[in-house]
Amino acid sequence: MDLYDCLNDEFYDNIDKTNKESRDLSLAMDKQKNILLAKKYMVESIYRSANIEGIGMTFPETQTICDGMSVSGHTIDEINAINDLKNAWKWLFQNIDNNINVDCLCALNRNAGCLRDKYDEPIRVPLFNGKNYYPPLPKSKEDINKDITNIIKNKNINAAFELFCYICKGQFFNDGNKRTATLITNMYMIQNGFGIFSIPVDKKLDFYNNLTLFYSDNNNKENLINFLKTNCITGNNNQK
Repeated sequence: MDLYDCLNDEFYDNIDKTNKESRDLSLAMDKQKNILLAKKYMVESIYRSANIEGIGMTFPETQTICDGMSVSGHTIDEINAINDLKNAWKWLFQNIDNNINVDCLCALNRNAGCLRDKYDEPIRVPLFNGKNYYPPLPKSKEDINKDITNIIKNKNINAAFELFCYICKGQFFNDGNKRTATLITNMYMIQNGFGIFSIPVDKKLDFYNNLTLFYSDNNNKENLINFLKTNCITGNNNQK
């Protein structure tokens, strides 16, 4: 290799290094924007998540509970669910740089906090056709971590919703699986500057139709992902 080739290699190495630093800086800026966006829309995300789970709170009621005050006309369990979501979002912000894994899922699921096992009652998920989906018991933590790592390695918006589908269909916890799936998806999206994910209340029926079709047949996953990408992202103008 002559001097020209050496200089040429060094020149392109410097370009690659500069491009990487630029990409890293851009990602860091996108993440910071996403954190601010998520804090701005946190109460709305909690309101939407609660309603998707069948907790009929209005937005003003959700805001009041998040502000630390009580509201009438709701059960203690419903109010606690709102506070659990608020605390889960706080944990997410405090641990936003953590690797996404099964320990994050357990931390964000503030109802059970541990995976289902053989001593728990089987979960039954009603489907659109009158049948039921009976999810198997979760695999080991190591296997779940391998699955999550494989899903999110591509660093794109599809991976975010692949992760959501995986958590939802896995039904790893006795309660709050969709809430947990929404939170962990947001954690991944914030880390990568993809915007904020929440399901609009007026799209609840469409969401459940797509979700139950996916539960009944894995071939319907693409339709669910397309629905989520089209209707459930705030603050991302560069979807990939």
